[in-house]
Amino acid sequence: MAGISLNGVYNHFIQDHVSKDVTQADAHRKDELRDVYKSIAKINKNSPLYLLTNDDNVRADAIDIKERARQLQSNIFNLSDQEDKSSLNHTSAFTTDEDKVIASYIGNTPSEDIGNAGFEIEVSQLASQQVNTGLMLSKDSSSILPPANYAFDVKVGEQEFEFQFSIYSADKNIDVLQKLEKLINKADIGLSAELAEGTNNRAALQISSKHTGLRPGELSQFEIYENDGELTKGAVAALGLDMVSAPACNAHFSLNGEEKTAISNHFTVGSKFDIHLSDVTEPGNSIHVGVKKDNDALMKHITSLVDNYNSFVKDTSEIHDEKFKGDKLKSEAIAIARQNLKETEALGIKLESDGAISVDTDVLKEAVTKTNDIDSLEPIKQFANSLLVLAKEISVNPMKYVDRPVVNYKNPDSKENVSSPYITSEYSGMMFNNYC
Repeated sequence: MAGISLNGVYNHFIQDHVSKDVTQADAHRKDELRDVYKSIAKINKNSPLYLLTNDDNVRADAIDIKERARQLQSNIFNLSDQEDKSSLNHTSAFTTDEDKVIASYIGNTPSEDIGNAGFEIEVSQLASQQVNTGLMLSKDSSSILPPANYAFDVKVGEQEFEFQFSIYSADKNIDVLQKLEKLINKADIGLSAELAEGTNNRAALQISSKHTGLRPGELSQFEIYENDGELTKGAVAALGLDMVSAPACNAHFSLNGEEKTAISNHFTVGSKFDIHLSDVTEPGNSIHVGVKKDNDALMKHITSLVDNYNSFVKDTSEIHDEKFKGDKLKSEAIAIARQNLKETEALGIKLESDGAISVDTDVLKEAVTKTNDIDSLEPIKQFANSLLVLAKEISVNPMKYVDRPVVNYKNPDSKENVSSPYITSEYSGMMFNNYC
């Protein structure tokens, strides 16, 4: 019976309470887990002894508010791709000719880069793949190869592959070409094959590498040849599979006048720019790549932050349980908004009497567009930081918001108050008290 009850505990917890997703706001690294442990130990050491009532509704409310806080933390984290998750530094890269060069900003210090970072780029050659185009054969003619079992080898990089196929007496050239096309594509070895149509109902097999460029020491992306073996030879020569129609080559370009090469048309510059080349430039006509403030992303960040706060406050207001201190949680969240958003009406952000935050998007857009000083948005950043602290505290100790009678206070002057290694927190043990 004990085993059945324990299984019931796990099933109940997994189905009803455990979050279905894992986010970057969750603790993963050793230092993060250590901080969580220290927070729990500090709570146990300094808190008095409480009496927990046997109430499923209270337990469910505590777990629910913990998950809501966890989701709030995750949502704030997702608003910024900077290391500082409350950062309002939103930037984007731009080029003076996006038909030829496309850039994305991937740096971590955009405030320092706006107006300063950038370079001139000239593209003289794009990176290309290797293409082998075989002999043009009449589609409806009988196979140029006699019926037999054939084999040939393909070397891609340092790896070698053998392909085997059969030709029957009824096969025509088109049947053989289509057979090899499917065989190569299905193998998925970094090559793609297709039929190249010619005039007078003729076709050839065209084989291309999926990668571009050549690394130092490489002469080709792939080679097709025949080795000694038991199977019939002659397919490579008869079909022209080893005929290179376009060799692989690297991209050639200059950055601020300095010549560079790359094996791909997609590369990074200085760990700050993600560059994609799509065409060559006219000699002497360079393209400028720079960084600018992304006002649209900043607007979305601020409005999303407000929406997440409003949703959290609304959710806490909907918890109606006499033993759960939903009003206490709501008042703490509103106090954070009141403390940090005192002087943000000029930005179109206002704390209403019911604790919700309203945003005048027109005023906010005008303020964001005109200001070049990120310090004017510091109250919003501090607001986000304070929400993250609150969310973390709730996640560690959601039982703080449960009405619990105090059984015994700890002596504040005692030096012997230590945390119990067997009771990590009331929250972790409360789900099992019905099954002991």
